[in-house]
Amino acid sequence: MMKLWTEGIIYYQGYQLGMTYHPEDTVYEDHEDLRTYRILLIKEGTGVLQLKDRLYPIMAPGVYCFNDREHVRFMAGASFKVKYLRFQPSVLNTRLGHLLQGLQEGLTTDYQDLWVMEPFIDRTESYYGGMPLDPSVAKRAEELIEHIGKNLTLQPDCYWPCRSRSYLMELLFLIRQVYQEMDLSPHPIPHVVPESIKPVIAYLHTYYKDKIKLEHLTGLFHVNKTTLNESFKKSTGYSVISYLNHIRMRMADAMLRNTTLPTTEIMEMIGIHDDAHFIRNFRKHSGYSPAEYRNKYCWMLHKSL
Repeated sequence: MMKLWTEGIIYYQGYQLGMTYHPEDTVYEDHEDLRTYRILLIKEGTGVLQLKDRLYPIMAPGVYCFNDREHVRFMAGASFKVKYLRFQPSVLNTRLGHLLQGLQEGLTTDYQDLWVMEPFIDRTESYYGGMPLDPSVAKRAEELIEHIGKNLTLQPDCYWPCRSRSYLMELLFLIRQVYQEMDLSPHPIPHVVPESIKPVIAYLHTYYKDKIKLEHLTGLFHVNKTTLNESFKKSTGYSVISYLNHIRMRMADAMLRNTTLPTTEIMEMIGIHDDAHFIRNFRKHSGYSPAEYRNKYCWMLHKSL
């Protein structure tokens, strides 16, 4: 029987984390009694899916975000490869489930977490939860899903719940950026940018963990350094490297608020390897050192996990 959670085996025996991993398969079945939030990464294939009374073509590679009120059915004849996750919003933030249902007011930081859930909630005539992915973005999404799967399955150390949540947050940020680029509604991050800048933004959101230099980007996108920086700043308000740092600080912000992972591990996940550099940039981003910020905003400090 399929479960709604992953249970601790060695570390935190009996603890139930509201997230499950489903490795690559050619079959996806939406169980009526297992309504959760779902992320489906379709690597390849064709077919049609039904959502309510509407039919939509399957996009591959593509990512699909469904909430706990939506029943999805893939029509007969659909042939595709899919990896997927099921999760409860409470694994990110214990208040998030009630916020999504409109049952309580949240803190300012709660609404930052709510922001990444928009692809699961927003629905229009042109958006039903499905988004096509650039192959490079699809590869990164698959890596994150596999990291989650490894931690949920092997539970290698006492940080497996926090590490699984951190990778989920990274995946949600990546999906949110793809959703933003679809230009379906106004967003806080600049999205009305020239076509020449969009690939650069997508690259930064996909490879922020890597060591990225302006010279590398100019060669990759066949543009000189001055033109790239001037166009980027005019479009986004940031220089290229400042925008990259902004992405990294937002990821660190979310991990510090929602996990107890060591700061050194968070730094590695966002591509920063110098303590002083990280502290200085995070203080500029938030007004606090990483430790001060976690002590003030991390809801998990009063939990056992």
